[in-house]
Amino acid sequence: MHAIKVGEHWIEHIGPLQVHMDTLFTAWLAMGVTILLAFVITRKLDIIPDGLQTFSEMLMGFLEGIAKGEMGERGQKHVPIIASLFLFILMANLEGQLPWRLYHLERGELASPTNDLNTTLGLALVVSVYYIGAGLFSKGLGYFNHYFQPMWFMFPFNLLEDFTRPLSLSLRLFGNILAGELIILILISLIPILAPVPMMLFELFVAFIQAYIFSVLASSYIAGATAPQHEH
Repeated sequence: MHAIKVGEHWIEHIGPLQVHMDTLFTAWLAMGVTILLAFVITRKLDIIPDGLQTFSEMLMGFLEGIAKGEMGERGQKHVPIIASLFLFILMANLEGQLPWRLYHLERGELASPTNDLNTTLGLALVVSVYYIGAGLFSKGLGYFNHYFQPMWFMFPFNLLEDFTRPLSLSLRLFGNILAGELIILILISLIPILAPVPMMLFELFVAFIQAYIFSVLASSYIAGATAPQHEH
């Protein structure tokens, strides 16, 4: 039986920072592939789209639907952040299905960057900073009024919500991706041939669902922060 190792990282120190180099590599790979695909698809758009352009237009329509479903027409200007989150997370999740184990590092392991809590927490903090910034841009200092709703003594609880949201977002994504990779590793160690294939196909579905859930929740938080007062 093969030893199952999870959570080991290739760690380097850059100044005072402790960096997980394996996660950094796979995260940049996910970003690079996403940017490359976007460039290839958009460099020559046709009035009568081909199959790839049709698929990309359907995908963008789907992502616009997430934003507009939570915010109506005002969600259009938030589509870039929602689409960026969805595409990066989806690509990062799918990386976990690549045969990284064929390439052995002296330290750490190559896997989906979203199985590292640092990545998912970073994504959640991006969402938090964005929705607070969007709220301030939309309402000015009046944004802070919601911390005292429905009564002034609710301030600490409403403030606490801004800290629990990124924690909840990051742990949900991290836990689901890590659990899926763990199950596949266990199946491979027990029954190396064919048995893991159904689970790997299921994980492709999970990769999409987790990206979708993260994007919907991010859109919901932005909608709450930017909603006119009469919508609360």
